[in-house]
Amino acid sequence: MVTEAAAICAYLADAFPAAGLAPPPTSRERGPYYRWLFFAAGPLEAAVTDRALGFEIPQDREGMVGYGNIERTLAALEGALYRTEYIAGDRFTAADVYVGASIGWGMAYKMIDRRPAFERYWGLISARPAAVRAKAIDDAIVEERRKAS
Repeated sequence: MVTEAAAICAYLADAFPAAGLAPPPTSRERGPYYRWLFFAAGPLEAAVTDRALGFEIPQDREGMVGYGNIERTLAALEGALYRTEYIAGDRFTAADVYVGASIGWGMAYKMIDRRPAFERYWGLISARPAAVRAKAIDDAIVEERRKAS
């Protein structure tokens, strides 16, 4: 059973290759795709969790964690988004599903700074037709539950 969201994204992209959500296994784009998909699942999530808990990595111990600190983590992500339209290149992939959701959630809950690169990227990801349809479904479920309570 696969339970981690990033692993589910990677699995589904590979299970349904016709959808084009992952670069082919032999493609040079596969490395950046995995890098950013799992960067969001590891360093970004850990750094955001530290921020939410009010925990700062002591400067002399930043080498003990894979991300250093929240600022370094966000700077790495921001730098990637200035170089390409999508996180792993010039086309939408499953990595964008996960990274985009992480950035959107993080900005909504003030765990990720609203930076121009993040705003641009979230705008691009959240405006995709599938994202709009998914949000409408979620909103309807929330409204249904609100009325039931």
